[in-house]
Amino acid sequence: MRMTREEEDRLLGEAQIAVLSTADERGRPEGSPVWYDYDGRVARILVHTNSRKARNLRKNPYATLTVDTRSAPYRGVILRGETRLSGPDPELRRSLAVRYLGQEAAERYLQATAAFDEEDVLVSLHITSRFSWDYSKGL
Repeated sequence: MRMTREEEDRLLGEAQIAVLSTADERGRPEGSPVWYDYDGRVARILVHTNSRKARNLRKNPYATLTVDTRSAPYRGVILRGETRLSGPDPELRRSLAVRYLGQEAAERYLQATAAFDEEDVLVSLHITSRFSWDYSKGL
């Protein structure tokens, strides 16, 4: 059974690991686990400028982001859309680190990875469609 938009937004507001799916130069799908931020319209992800994700998106800007729970009863949302790439976003980098690691661990992570700040590419996924499921409904 599908979730309501409010239920989807609630799940997307949780700190779940997402899978960003892109297509390689031969059109084959590739999925990569990522941290993300979601504002109700756009999902934002930071990737390394030379990563396969960034290279794939430069050639084909269409992608999906799958966010799902890893324990029963399973729930999830697949966001589909077109991406735009832009320069680094240190504020988002900090925000994601705190969201996924907590304040103390985030500070250590940011210090240890400071050299990568300028090598980040911001991927903005502008959502054109979505699909969701919630297997707890109807149980």
